[in-house]
Amino acid sequence: MKRVLTIVLAALMVATMAVCFASCKQSGGELVIGYTDYAPMNYEENGKLIGFDTELAEAVCEKLGMTPKFQLIDWGSKYMEVNSGNIDCIWNGFTWNCADSDDGVQRSEKVDFSVAYMNNEQCAVVKAADLEALNSAAALAGKRVAAENGSAGEGKAKELATDAGTYVGVTAQMDTLTELLSGNVDFVVIDKTMAGAIIGQGDFASLAIADQVSIESEQYAVGFKKDSELTAKVNAAIKELAEDGTLAALAEKYGLSNYVITDFN
Repeated sequence: MKRVLTIVLAALMVATMAVCFASCKQSGGELVIGYTDYAPMNYEENGKLIGFDTELAEAVCEKLGMTPKFQLIDWGSKYMEVNSGNIDCIWNGFTWNCADSDDGVQRSEKVDFSVAYMNNEQCAVVKAADLEALNSAAALAGKRVAAENGSAGEGKAKELATDAGTYVGVTAQMDTLTELLSGNVDFVVIDKTMAGAIIGQGDFASLAIADQVSIESEQYAVGFKKDSELTAKVNAAIKELAEDGTLAALAEKYGLSNYVITDFN
């Protein structure tokens, strides 16, 4: 009888541990976040990764009882990274409401997106000395342009330069500015959230936004593998952070108050 009781208790213990493990895995564990380096969304300062998206992801993970793990990726490989399971999500100023220029397929058909939490638009950046001459879409036609491969700006860059121009694809938005400063291209197309934070300052004091070049607006969201259970959980956490004022506070901290979305009704 003792033997039978021992076996039963052992079986119950194993079952209980399995249930606990499954529960803990759902509510805890790591959230592997794919990102690229650019201010003010995800960037390093004094050896520490900071930025609006970085801190928002950390706040969401705290709500979910998860530990954020930030993994630098090649933006052009973002779909492969998330669909293969190398990362759990793409959280890096990821425009959801556009098509990819290489295949014309809407991004929302490739991954699931969270609620949109920030407005943005692409913008053209030129050398300040060339601003008067290049401050129109017509003036940029046929010119040399750089953009990040796989970015929302890639398609707009090719469109502005037209078939007569030269397109230079790079692995990160920051690299476009290196191309511009070195004279390899005449203009670049980057996120305005990024341009507003750094253009005309420090290393980029000699650059300027071509503000007469109009580019349609877009929105940022978090990208997940199709049918991921994380999407709904992250949505709920983002909405809670909007309600308690965290979203607005982070936007103010990083100079993004004019872009952030806090009303999800």
